[in-house]
Amino acid sequence: MDALRHTFEQQLAAALPDVEITLERPKSGELGDLAFPCFRAAKQLGKNPVQLSQELAASIHIEGGALVAAGPYLNLKLAPETRAQAVLSAILEAPPGRPYGARTANGKKVIVEYSSPNIAKLFTIGHLRSTMIGHALAQVHQFLGYEVHRLNHLGDWGTQFGTLLAAYTRWAQAENPELEQDFDWAEPAPEKRRTPLFRLFQLYVRFHAEEESDPAMRDEARGWFKRLEDNDPTARALWKQFRELSLTEFQRIYDRLGVRFDTLEQGEAFYEDQLVPTMKRLTEAGLLVEGDKGARIINLEDVGIATPCLVQKGDGTSIYATRDLAAALYRKDAYGFDRCLYVVGTDQVLHFQQIFAVLNKLDAWFKGRMLHTPFGMVKLPEGKMSTRKGNVIFLEDVLDEARERVAAIIEEKNPELKDKAAVAEMLGMGAVVFFDAMNDRVKPITFTWDRVIALDGDTGPYVQYAHARIMSVLRRAGGDWAARAQAGSPMGPIVPFAVTPLPADLDGVAAPEAQALLFELAGLPSAIAAVADGCMATPLARQLVAVARSFSGYYTNCPILAPENTPEMRDARLALCVATARALRQGLFLMGIQAPDEM
Repeated sequence: MDALRHTFEQQLAAALPDVEITLERPKSGELGDLAFPCFRAAKQLGKNPVQLSQELAASIHIEGGALVAAGPYLNLKLAPETRAQAVLSAILEAPPGRPYGARTANGKKVIVEYSSPNIAKLFTIGHLRSTMIGHALAQVHQFLGYEVHRLNHLGDWGTQFGTLLAAYTRWAQAENPELEQDFDWAEPAPEKRRTPLFRLFQLYVRFHAEEESDPAMRDEARGWFKRLEDNDPTARALWKQFRELSLTEFQRIYDRLGVRFDTLEQGEAFYEDQLVPTMKRLTEAGLLVEGDKGARIINLEDVGIATPCLVQKGDGTSIYATRDLAAALYRKDAYGFDRCLYVVGTDQVLHFQQIFAVLNKLDAWFKGRMLHTPFGMVKLPEGKMSTRKGNVIFLEDVLDEARERVAAIIEEKNPELKDKAAVAEMLGMGAVVFFDAMNDRVKPITFTWDRVIALDGDTGPYVQYAHARIMSVLRRAGGDWAARAQAGSPMGPIVPFAVTPLPADLDGVAAPEAQALLFELAGLPSAIAAVADGCMATPLARQLVAVARSFSGYYTNCPILAPENTPEMRDARLALCVATARALRQGLFLMGIQAPDEM
């Protein structure tokens, strides 16, 4: 398809020498394979866009396709054999180091900061959004040729740790220092949650519940954080213990999700020794002024931000903004990045506007390189989740429930399936992750069990089932057909496939249903590119659903292994199956979802 797109662009550029050529993808293959909207060109030339479309259709010729004026659009509609040749060769004959839709190294560096949970708190369903949106962005940018640095900016510093230290020393240190059994509180840990990290979560919730009636407890928490920043031995030892417990638990969850980072050590605390140099730079740049109660702030009214950026409290302790500024300055020196993506919720929009504005004032190098990719929060039907109040849905509970529901269906419909537990985990995970991806990144999600772990409709299991059905067909076909659709290492940066020559005769995929499937496969590269452009996995998720749906029509109406098929027809239809399996497997992989060979 790249060659045909290039030819179309060249022809248009020759006919319209002073016009910027931008091609689009029609909504349906019946309209064409590529479209040139004539609005901007017509306005520039002083013509009617419908008239311009008709003139271009009459003057341009592309071998293997017809140019059709459809109102203000000039559509290139390929002949069935040309479309099959272009799409199948792009997928099946792609070199192993550059699979379908991938690009070669572009020399640009991108940092993706994602997940970023707070120490001493369990993962909730809300953490899934940052983790899996960020994972997809890292995967896709690497697929598109960027040098990617995957960073997890752990919340392992700040006033919240004063809260935790105060709670622990009040209620747990004397009787339960290792957090191994229930402490005396109204809400004992449920059996599946009797872990040290859950008990730290309970302490955190309890402290905030009781401080509502005893405001003096807030000063106690602030005092403990001041001790932590002042390098008090007791505070430091407890903080280190809580951090190590948390990292062990976090790694277990990341292993289950298939998510990886370059380091788990560059949390907020990592930049502690750079806070003083950062404040010095801000002072030398003349940006700091004194705020209320001795706080240090930076005014940003001159760049349209009414709220000043607070960078140091009156007691001299740092805050979130101080540490983010220090992190950005460190990353400039360490990585020399072209783009830094912060996958953080919409409630931090103002924070990042302030941080980026301060960085732009401090060093012009940062302009245009920093991007906050906000996402809508996950809410419960009764309102916003709150760790402080304890009304949260834990991520592992969701993953376990999804797996158990899938396992029950497998036991009912295919009890002889090999590796039932592994397949149930794949499908359950696919349901949860895909549900998140199908929702627009910036919109909030209301959590309901049935929606999140649905197994039918436009879901992960629906796409996974399409892949498994194809693999079943390829196994029944015999020979090495199934092997052609399988990747080498599923955990690598890209999914490598062996080069597979095209059949000489492609008449077997000339039917409308086969052509509709080819059209949807042709849309995958642009959907992958849209993930990077829009910083969300939604375009890829929706395109994979479209491919799976089109395959269903192809499978139903184009018998693949029918005895009456000629060898040439059989080979062409199997080649389309291989291409579709590869595309689905690759697309799911980029989203962090596995594609089972059997279901």
